[in-house]
Order: sequence, then C-alpha cells, then structure tokens
Amino acid sequence: MTDNVHEQVLDATSHEGEVQSTAIESDQARAAEAGAPEAPAAERRPGIPMPGEEIDLGAEIERLKAEAASNLDGWQRALAEFTNYRRRNEAERSQLVFLTGVKIIEKMLPVIDDFDRALANLPEELQNNGWVEGVRLTRHKLIGILESEGLSVIPVAPGDPFDPAVHEAITHEASDDFAEGRIIAEVQKGYRIGDRVLRPSLVRVAR
Repeated sequence: MTDNVHEQVLDATSHEGEVQSTAIESDQARAAEAGAPEAPAAERRPGIPMPGEEIDLGAEIERLKAEAASNLDGWQRALAEFTNYRRRNEAERSQLVFLTGVKIIEKMLPVIDDFDRALANLPEELQNNGWVEGVRLTRHKLIGILESEGLSVIPVAPGDPFDPAVHEAITHEASDDFAEGRIIAEVQKGYRIGDRVLRPSLVRVAR
C-alpha cells in the first residue's frame, strides 16, 4: 500500500514538470511569433576589423591619407572663405566711414561759402577790424579741419580751359580777352576729396 502511494506521488510530480516545460516552450514560441527583438548584429566601422577579421594596414593607411587630404582641403576652403569675408567686411566698413565723412563735409561747404562772401564784400574801413580778423581766423580753422580730412580746392584761374569734369559753366559770354572755351572768372569755388569731386567750380566761360 505504501509503495503504491509513493509511485502515485512520483507520477504526479513528473506530470507537473512536463506541464511546466510545455508552458515555457509555448511562451517562447509566442514571443518568437510576436517578433521579439534579436541581438543586434555587429556594425562594421571604417578601420575597425570585425571579430576574427584581419585588417589590411596598407589599405587602411591609404584610406586615412585620403581622409586627411579631404579634411585639409575643406579646412583650407573654409579659411579662404572666411578671409574673403573679413576683407569684404573691412572694405565695406571703410567705405561707410568714408561716405559718412563726405556727407558731413558736403554739408559744411555752404558755411565756407558764407564766410567767403562775407569777407569778399567787407567795407574798406573794416578790412583791419579786429572782429573781422577773428572771422577770418575762424574760417581758416574750419578749412584746416576739413583739409585734414582730405578736402582740397579745385584750382581755377582766368584763361584756364573749361573742363566739364571739374567745372560747371553758369554763362557762356563773348570775350575779347579770352579764347572760346576758356574760363573768364570763377563764381563759386569747387572742392574735391582725393579724386572725387564733391562740388564742381562754377565758372563763366568765353564763347
């Protein structure tokens, strides 16, 4: 009787183990069907051999040389572009400063004209007046400041040939003293900065 009970217990235990094993296998099968992620395959990287693979040193050296040459070329091109950009930026800034100065000087020219007209029409008794000398000194200082910024007078003398690049004719007059196309007199001074004419000289021209 005791032996029969023992055999029944062993049979029950064995059957339970088989059930658990079958359940585990069933779970594994369902996981496979559901697309359980597999271990990622090793990714090949340049210059790094795969497991069990030998690297070709000669080919690798040539590859690295080509890569270095490509990197150097890209760096040199980037440096050249930056250098050109910096030069353009500096040129544009210099041009802006120059044009700003030109605009300011152009606005000062009528002030100089007022000084010139006032001093040219002084009564004789005021020629040596101290106050008038102060006005002359003020004009001289103003001209000096503008000349330090590059301003210069366009020279004109009676008898000079008329040049439309630097002169503007306000009249064409018959003249016994000057040949046709010659300047009779200057009416208003002209100015330039370097080769740039700020204002042409206003002149009377013989015809």
